[in-house]
Amino acid sequence: MTPLVAPGPPLTAEERERFSRQIMLPGMGEEGQRRLRAARVLVVGAGGLGAPCLLGLAAAGVGVVGVIDDDAVEVSNLQRQLLHGAADVGRRKIDSARDRLRAIDPSLAVEAHDERLTPANAPALLARYDLVVDGSDNFATRYLVDEAAAAVGIPVVWGSVLRDEGQVSLFSAADGVRYRDLYPDAPASAPDCGTAGVFGPLCALIGSQMAAEAIKLVTGRGRTLLGRMIVVDALTAGWRELALRAEGDRADPGIVTAAQLRDELAGEAPPVVVDVRGADEAGGIPAAVRWELPSIESGDDPPVPIAGARDIVLHCAVGVRSQRAAEVLSARAAPRSERIRSLVGGLAAWQALEGHDATSCPTPDL
Repeated sequence: MTPLVAPGPPLTAEERERFSRQIMLPGMGEEGQRRLRAARVLVVGAGGLGAPCLLGLAAAGVGVVGVIDDDAVEVSNLQRQLLHGAADVGRRKIDSARDRLRAIDPSLAVEAHDERLTPANAPALLARYDLVVDGSDNFATRYLVDEAAAAVGIPVVWGSVLRDEGQVSLFSAADGVRYRDLYPDAPASAPDCGTAGVFGPLCALIGSQMAAEAIKLVTGRGRTLLGRMIVVDALTAGWRELALRAEGDRADPGIVTAAQLRDELAGEAPPVVVDVRGADEAGGIPAAVRWELPSIESGDDPPVPIAGARDIVLHCAVGVRSQRAAEVLSARAAPRSERIRSLVGGLAAWQALEGHDATSCPTPDL
């Protein structure tokens, strides 16, 4: 993999000591550390995902870290936003973040942007950095980051969490894979952490993996997630990988996009849609049959509408549990379906078909 950033000046004696355990890693060396020191990384949001990512970037020795967030620290943030403490409640998140990051590395340059990301400021802001890490929790911001990054030619490290499920991927317009290939349209509404909840340690897990992706990009070390998405179920400790391709070039028979499902449901032989979420999770795709994942994993008989179905599409909130359900059912003899697929992006992707006005992007607050 070609490194994203050229090496900076030679390391000082203090830097060699500080980063000694990292420098000795195969494929890193002093040259890799010098690339990190020369790198400029923008993190969108200092919340649940941005917080652990920022900590990882600072500790690894990234030279310039930018953070954009116009929100203040609230008590409810402390359960998962690891940058902030009780004494920071009421402070601007960027101020709390800057103090915490500089406490880790006093030589770190922190560029704090106390503002919202908008179509007016996004291209110029992103153009100042080598890559952007999207830690936002709303579709409007994610699409804006996607568009601005494509316009200025930088890659996007992206992550998402909801309840006990998380996703991480890497997008690059130059390499033909963008966020819009995962979610072609923005939703009118979607569940968020404020209404659905989120498991705090999962934020640390996903945010740290986002930092790892950024570090790999900068140094050219390892294999990135370009063209792949990692999905994590914190409750089962399950990690799975899905292939991502540019829209119109999807060939994985085990998955279906929201747009494809919509077209199939309007056809002459629509699939049976199965909702594998819990009974306490509201909403869903119209006419979907509820068959919860624990029941599927236990080997229970399927509900009657599913038993004779030849084409089944499973969905959950964001696509993690449905992928697990598809794997379980595909390994079983019943129901005897010719096709068992998982909806990529889950209910959130389905709701994206309704469209959304993305001209104003609220502050991320995972």
